[in-house]
Amino acid sequence: MLILLVALLATAFSAPYVRAAMLRHGVLDMPNHRSSHVTPVARGGGWACVVGVVAGVGSALLLDREVPWPTIIGAVTLGCVGFADDRHDLSPALRLAAQAGTGLLVGGAVGGVEGAIAGAVLFLVLVNVVNFMDGINGITAVSMAVWGASSMVIGLSYDALSLVTLGALTTGCAVGFLPWNAPTARLFLGDVGSYLFGGLVAGGAVVGWQNGVPPVLLIAPMSIYLLDTGCTLGRRALRREPLLTAHRDHVYQRTVAVGRLPHLLVAVTAGLLAAIVTALWFYLDRLPAALGTVVVAGTYLALPRLVAMRPHGSAREGLS
Repeated sequence: MLILLVALLATAFSAPYVRAAMLRHGVLDMPNHRSSHVTPVARGGGWACVVGVVAGVGSALLLDREVPWPTIIGAVTLGCVGFADDRHDLSPALRLAAQAGTGLLVGGAVGGVEGAIAGAVLFLVLVNVVNFMDGINGITAVSMAVWGASSMVIGLSYDALSLVTLGALTTGCAVGFLPWNAPTARLFLGDVGSYLFGGLVAGGAVVGWQNGVPPVLLIAPMSIYLLDTGCTLGRRALRREPLLTAHRDHVYQRTVAVGRLPHLLVAVTAGLLAAIVTALWFYLDRLPAALGTVVVAGTYLALPRLVAMRPHGSAREGLS
C-alpha cells in the first residue's frame, strides 16, 4: 500500500508540471469529427505516470520488495516510443516492431523462449488494446486501477510478489492521474500513457504466468477492453473499413454518443463490469464463471441500445 500511495502522490503532484510543459511546447490533442472532446486538451500526461512508476519503484527498493525490472524498463521504454508517436506520428510498422521487440526482450528475460513468445504476443495485443480504448475521459485510468487492484489481490493469493508490485504501481498511477482526466479533462494520457500502461499490463501477465497464476485471472481484468476492441475491429473488417484509422465505433463511444452520458459514468461502468468478470473467475468454478462472463459481455455490448431506451429529457451532455 505504501508503494501504491507513493506512485499515486508522485503522479498527482507531477501532473500540473507535465501539463504546463505540454502546453508550452504545443503538445495538444485537437478535436475533430472522430473525437469525443470538443476543446483542445494537453496530451502527454502519461509522463506524470512515468514519474509515479519511478517514485513507486524507489519506495519498493527502500522496502526491499521484489521489483520486476524487465517489465518496468520495457513499459517505460514503450512510453517513450508512445511520446515519439504523439509528436511525430510514427509509422504503424515501426510502432508494432517496437512493441513486439520489447515484449520479446521482456518475456525472454522473465521466462526464456516460452516467455519471449508470450511476451511478443501479449505486448502487441495489450498495448494496442489500451491505446485503442483510450477514447473518453477516465476510461483508461479507471480500467487500469481495476487491473492493478485485481493484480494485487491475485498476486498475494498466488504468492506472486512481483505481480503485487506491478499492481500497486499501476493502481497508484491510474488513481493519481484520474482527477486530471475526469470528469473534465485537463490532461490526456496520450500514447506515452497508453503505451506505458499497456506495457505494465502485458509485462504483468508474463510475470504472473511465470509465477503460476492461471492465465484467465491475468486476462479477466482486461475482458471489457478485449471484448470491445475485438468486436469493433471485427465490425470494421466486415465493412471493409481501415482498422487503424481513428473512429468512434467502440461500444463505450457509442454509449456516450447515444445517451449523451458523462464520460466518467461510462468509464466506471466498464471498469465495474471488468471487476465483476475478474471476481467470477477468482471465486467460482469454470462453468458458472464462464456463464457469468457471457452475461456480463452481453450486457456491455447492449449498452448503446439500453441507453437509447432512456427518456430523452433525462439525458445529459457527455462531451467534455
